[in-house]
Amino acid sequence: MEKTRIGIIGCGVISEVYLNNIRRFYGRIRVVSCADRIREKAEALAASYDIGKVCTVEELLADPQIDIVLNLTIPQAHYEINQKAVTAGKHVYCEKPLALTVREAEELRRLAKEKGVRIGCAPDTFLGAGLQTCRRLIDEGWIGKPVGATANMMNHGTETWHRSPDFYYQPGGGPLFDMGPYYITALVSLLGPVEKAGCFSTKGFEQRRIYSMPRRGESIRVEVPTHYAGILRFRSGAVANINLSFDAWLSNLPKLEIYGTEGTIVVPDPNRFDGEVKLIRREALLDAVEAAPGDEAAGLLSRPEMWEKYRVMPSLYRQPDGNMRGIGLLDMICAIENQRPARAGAELAGHVLEVMECLSREDAVSAVASSCERPAPMPAGLEIGELDE
Repeated sequence: MEKTRIGIIGCGVISEVYLNNIRRFYGRIRVVSCADRIREKAEALAASYDIGKVCTVEELLADPQIDIVLNLTIPQAHYEINQKAVTAGKHVYCEKPLALTVREAEELRRLAKEKGVRIGCAPDTFLGAGLQTCRRLIDEGWIGKPVGATANMMNHGTETWHRSPDFYYQPGGGPLFDMGPYYITALVSLLGPVEKAGCFSTKGFEQRRIYSMPRRGESIRVEVPTHYAGILRFRSGAVANINLSFDAWLSNLPKLEIYGTEGTIVVPDPNRFDGEVKLIRREALLDAVEAAPGDEAAGLLSRPEMWEKYRVMPSLYRQPDGNMRGIGLLDMICAIENQRPARAGAELAGHVLEVMECLSREDAVSAVASSCERPAPMPAGLEIGELDE
């Protein structure tokens, strides 16, 4: 089968993750060129990963050999690069978010339709074995009707590990726009589109010290909120709370839990492709209540030992590695070839972006105008990493 030819724009940290996975898992993809506004970064990446051509952004977009542009620039540049790629008649797969505003995202979708090309967008973690196992359990009725959820991304930001963390604290960054896509995309894939969203937000620090090398000791200015407490109502009727923070030193809150009329699923970290899936059904708890003598049943359901009733569910998909970043790109390639919707497509990314935009409106509950179909589940028995149709 002929390989799909990719050109990368943006040669930072994340590009190495994509290239490692393309090398290990996605053999039908061939990276033929790369570009970065700092040419030395592109040259270093090309030398490390045997990429045949280093060029300018303009040269890459004009190259007729490029089938898909992989946009790995910082969030502030996403719309500009996506718009230029689509205008050049290229399919594009972009790191999250798709753009910084809903208006920009709608313009990209309109332009892509006009040009007859596709836009895909990370995150693609919801296509991993962990969240796909949760999807099947929900779809098969293991927890009955989903009623509610809690989602919590609580840490202390990126300045302790990222070598250049400035953009995380600029527009397009912060915990909402940086990490929100993982959690909101996971929730939409499991529960469907969001109908309303509201939030309060605050900022812990005006300046943050960098602890990572090579810039340890420098300070960066914080331009965006760094702690969000939000609420979501889904069109299905389910409701969720969502907490996103770069101001929490430690937290015991669960990453994600889904509550249904017949049970609860403890969902693995939406920032990962794998992870332990735990399930408890109501009969396990009620059996314990009915078996308890006399007054011992009082308060039983709130006792720590009830957590032992959870079952660790086997993964329903085989996955060769814990990090399958790039599977959304591969799925988009298959979608183009088979004329079907891509799972990590522009409709989903645009809806998630609008939810985040609603959450960014201080002290307000907003109706979410857009909607989307839940992405199709991955085929049962699929060897994730070898997706093909």
